[in-house]
This record gives sequence, C-alpha cells and structure tokens, in this order.
Amino acid sequence: MKGSIVAEIREEIGRLSSPQKREKASRFFREPVETYGLSAREVGELSKRFYPRFGGNIGLTLEVAEELLESGVLDEASVGILLMMRFTRRFKPELFDVFDGWVDHLTNWANTDGLSTGLISKAVRLDPGLVKRLINWTGSENRWRRRAAAVSLVPIARRGEMLEEVFEVADRLMADEEDMVQKGVGWLLKEASKKHPDEVREYLIRWRPETSGLVLRYASEKLPKDRRVLKTPRY
Repeated sequence: MKGSIVAEIREEIGRLSSPQKREKASRFFREPVETYGLSAREVGELSKRFYPRFGGNIGLTLEVAEELLESGVLDEASVGILLMMRFTRRFKPELFDVFDGWVDHLTNWANTDGLSTGLISKAVRLDPGLVKRLINWTGSENRWRRRAAAVSLVPIARRGEMLEEVFEVADRLMADEEDMVQKGVGWLLKEASKKHPDEVREYLIRWRPETSGLVLRYASEKLPKDRRVLKTPRY
C-alpha cells in the first residue's frame, strides 16, 4: 500500500508541475533545489486529498512521509511533512528519533523549517529534555541540522516558553558563519523577544561584539525601534 500511495502522490505532483512553475520556485533558493514548483496551496490540497487514504494509520503515514523526504525533492518532502502534521495530537516523544533521521535528507530551508516547526517542535514540547539533542545538533557539519536546532524551538519561543533553553541553543549558533543558520537563530530570538523583550535585548547586547549584523537585525525586528540592538556603525 505504501508504494502505491507514494507513486500516486508523485504522479499528482508531476501533473501539477510546469517548467514555468519550476523556474519561479527556484528563485526562492540560492542553492540548487530539486522542485516541481508547486505552490503552498497546491501542496496543502494534495496532503488534504490523500489524508483519508491512511485511515488514521500513523505508522503507514510515517512510512510514506519518510520515503517522500528521502527523495530530497522539495514538493514531495513538503507533502510528507503536511501529512504527518495531521497526526500531531497522537505524537509521542519517541518520534523525535524518526525526525532526527529525516533531518539528514533536508536540502533546503523550506523543508527544514517545515519539519522543525511542524513536527520536531511538537516532540520537544512533549519532552523538554529533548532540547539536549537539539544542542548536540548545533555542532553538526550539516548546516540544515544546525538551522533545525534553532528553528525547532521557534513555536515554543513564540509562546514565551523555555527561554533558558532558547538561549542555550542560541549560544552555540550566534557565531555560526552560515547565513542560513544565522537567519534561523535570529528568527528564534525574534520570536522569544515577543514575550521576553528585555531579556532578549540584554542577550543581544552581550553577543553584539561576536555575532553577525544579520543575526542582530533579524532578532531585533520585533523590539521597539529605539531598543533594537544592531552592529555599532563604523566611521
């Protein structure tokens, strides 16, 4: 059954594709990305259409989603992630191990953010001790795994939760040289600043000499203009 569902999903993705869509979608990425160019709406409609085929079987959904993510194709991975997001109420912390393996197949920021905010974050909320695993990810040679370490905490930080853990992950990424990672940690701190503006501002001040202007700019976006922490201008 898994093989037939995957084949049908891929057939539908191909049917919806066009050279124009592929070219347009590729503009959102600096690195080469394998994509059929489907819009977010089209991906959402596909996941909605195929969801009833699983009959509530989370195990089968995991198998299908894994095969779609292993392809490295943007649109296929996106459908797989959205299918799994329909089961978040049935998640258990042990699913983190599965998602950990999926990170190895990430090839772009879009799938990284979808997997991180939509699935990994849910597992971490069920077991905050899993943040230790995210901290380990910050030392990975894989930039998408390092970005995932930060972005997986974005929905949690947005709620004002786990600020200490947010800073602990950020500490290890503030001097990262990859701009995709810098944007990820900046995004994390920006979300944390909505509930904890003073604490985040003090944190950014401490890191200002060592972190990039990109991190500071992203992280300060939601702070009042007169309280944003940016690189000191050079004259």
